[in-house]
Amino acid sequence: MNLNDDPRGGTFCKGNAGLAIGDGAKTGPAIVGKDSLGLTYCIDGVDYYKDDAAAVCPLTAAAVQAVSTTCMYLIQIDADGTVTSVKGTEVATGGDDALYIPPAAAGKCPIGAVKIVTDSTHTFTPGTTALDAAGITETYYNLTTVPVNPFTA
Repeated sequence: MNLNDDPRGGTFCKGNAGLAIGDGAKTGPAIVGKDSLGLTYCIDGVDYYKDDAAAVCPLTAAAVQAVSTTCMYLIQIDADGTVTSVKGTEVATGGDDALYIPPAAAGKCPIGAVKIVTDSTHTFTPGTTALDAAGITETYYNLTTVPVNPFTA
């Protein structure tokens, strides 16, 4: 990432969020952090820190994700340390449509993403369905910025 042409210094995650399934209801990922050191990130050139006290980020309570689909949910953080998410566009699992990670909202730093895959008999309701529920497969990605789309990992 080249920040030489960005007068604000850029927005990016400097640490490893260490995203993992959250405790309790397990409806969102938790920031575990690498080596329990918390999370450092930069928004518009200013550094911030978030303790890794397993802060759970419920996934956006948006429309229900349909059966046999794959969707990316971007995990982002603001200057106050509030973690939120943005739901991407669902695509048919195994289909030809490309999978995209949505952009971060203004004033928020991307720190990770969760890919949710539903099977042929289960839907996924963000913020309600447990990430380890039957018929749901989740994969966590720790990000510095939103990577090149379409997402292929």
